[in-house]
Amino acid sequence: MKKMAVGFGVSLMLAGAAFGPAMAADATDGARIRELVDTGMHYYWSGGDIKKAEAEVFKGITLHGRYDVVEQAFAEASKLAPERIDLRYGIASARILQKKLDEAAETYIGITRVDPHAFDAYTWLVALAHIRGDDDQYRNYMDAMAGIDRDSADAYRKRFLRADANMAEAPNQEVPVLGEKSTIVILGYALAEDGTMREPLMQRLEIGLKAAKANPTARVMVTGGQPQSGVTEGDMMMRWLVDQGVDRDRIMVEDKSKDTVGNMLNIANLLNRHTTDDVILVTSASHMRRAKTVLQDALDQYGLDAPVHPLIALDFDSIEEASKVSDSEKLVVYRDMLRVSGIWAFPGLQQ
Repeated sequence: MKKMAVGFGVSLMLAGAAFGPAMAADATDGARIRELVDTGMHYYWSGGDIKKAEAEVFKGITLHGRYDVVEQAFAEASKLAPERIDLRYGIASARILQKKLDEAAETYIGITRVDPHAFDAYTWLVALAHIRGDDDQYRNYMDAMAGIDRDSADAYRKRFLRADANMAEAPNQEVPVLGEKSTIVILGYALAEDGTMREPLMQRLEIGLKAAKANPTARVMVTGGQPQSGVTEGDMMMRWLVDQGVDRDRIMVEDKSKDTVGNMLNIANLLNRHTTDDVILVTSASHMRRAKTVLQDALDQYGLDAPVHPLIALDFDSIEEASKVSDSEKLVVYRDMLRVSGIWAFPGLQQ
């Protein structure tokens, strides 16, 4: 998919014309749009003082949370530049984050009215119809995608089918025993502020260690790049495994990514460089369906035909509880599946 530029440059001179009142207004709007977009992305990544944003950026608009700040920022920017589709995608993405699905759908429909060939918007409308169980709308929007690009529409139809198959799959706790050229991928979990590992990460490491012992020739990849107190998840995971007797030469560290999508793309890149026949994916049960779906798509992008074997750390009271899939989880699975496929959440700013 195309990456849309978001730089809102304003020329002071057009065809030799002097800088006049209309151009001055454009320059003012451009600066305001940049301020709003910067504010929105700051709150998307790290949050901030919402009351300060109300008083200083939005001048009295009541805000209810960090993603509400993101939505309002892109909405205000879109009022100043209604022709900019990228800003409308930003509004819709912020609404998805808040699970405001009807409002997100309205925004995507609005995008298709402005641009009838907005393939990305139709793809999201397919996802939202699928979550609601509206088969007629699902088919209608899929047909609209096919009318724009039949091959791409067919590829997305297969993506949705694979995601649904992953969500229907029973959680697996049995350690696979595979061939020599296998890779065990253990996904990270945010460290505590003091840099220590939390319980979900320890559970994943213990399961990953079992897989490493059962597959002594397999490489082990540890992942996670959000630093705390000068260390990353990947670094702490590597140290722990070495302390448990895993040879350091077996371990690869992926500690550059900030989120699941970046994580999976980096993992696929490393697997492509080092080659692998199979992947044992280790993460929490609550994270597995999303992680497996996104990793499979990332591997496809590198042309890697390596089966992904899920191995969970159980973070529910029972397997039966872990097998349940809510609409909220479906939304997150589809969201990250679309992001890794190339549909940007905030065009030009964040995949």
